[in-house]
Amino acid sequence: MQNSTTSQSENSNQATWIPQVQPSVAHPHMTDEFARVYEMTANRNTGQVAAAALDRVGGVQWGARVLDIAAGAGALSVPAALRGASVLAIDHAPGMINLLAKRLAPFPSSEARLMDGQQLVLEDGGFDATFSLFGVSIFPDWRRGLAEQVRVTRSGGKACVATWRRPPGGGPFLVMAEALRSVFPDMRPPAPPEGFLALAEPERLVREMSEAGLSSVEVEEIEAVWEGPSGQPYLDDLGELHGYMGVYAALDDDQRQRVDEAILKVIDGKMIGDRVVLPSTVVLAVGTKR
Repeated sequence: MQNSTTSQSENSNQATWIPQVQPSVAHPHMTDEFARVYEMTANRNTGQVAAAALDRVGGVQWGARVLDIAAGAGALSVPAALRGASVLAIDHAPGMINLLAKRLAPFPSSEARLMDGQQLVLEDGGFDATFSLFGVSIFPDWRRGLAEQVRVTRSGGKACVATWRRPPGGGPFLVMAEALRSVFPDMRPPAPPEGFLALAEPERLVREMSEAGLSSVEVEEIEAVWEGPSGQPYLDDLGELHGYMGVYAALDDDQRQRVDEAILKVIDGKMIGDRVVLPSTVVLAVGTKR
């Protein structure tokens, strides 16, 4: 799950817009309502990455035990369950777990649990395949999260990690970032999470996964494409998500109008036919537990 929140840069008291982790259970991103909005707007993007991850890992079929860490709105968990796997989907957001429980209800061998991906309450080597798509890279202790993922993967099993190649991520987050820069040119974003920058570098990702206990790590860059309507329908489609995007939520009505106008200008240059098309690069890596 990708979170955005208003925060402060070290050298400025102005609001910023880069996605950041928010651990507080009181944060709006922990709610059922955000989970609904995230599923409707983000899964069309992350679902493509999940499909590629399942294909690269292979062996995700009936009887396989699969762990989806920071499962979000189920872009990977549900397709894995549809392949017959026994899926455990975990997330630290209660709203996401409530949604995942509903989406996984038709699959008796699959379930969703509220759990911190940096401290998995799970047995060693219990899963044939483990996935962390856009999860471990934004954990405060990302090395611990990666170590935990490897710990619960069985010997000879596969572990898969994916992260965005560049901040602030993909899809509508790119448009919002560009629009905010145009309206507030003096606004400086804070540094992205350490793990985001570290694991976005393919060579570094291979090294970190190897040091965590994986062998034969293969990494590639793939393209994920978010599509949506153009013009005012884009704002209508994304309006609820925008309300969860840090600084935008803190703007007054006049400032939001200015940003909305800037968004329309940004998407004018990102259209194919009558659709807004937003490609983003994702780094995807798979290793084998030694």
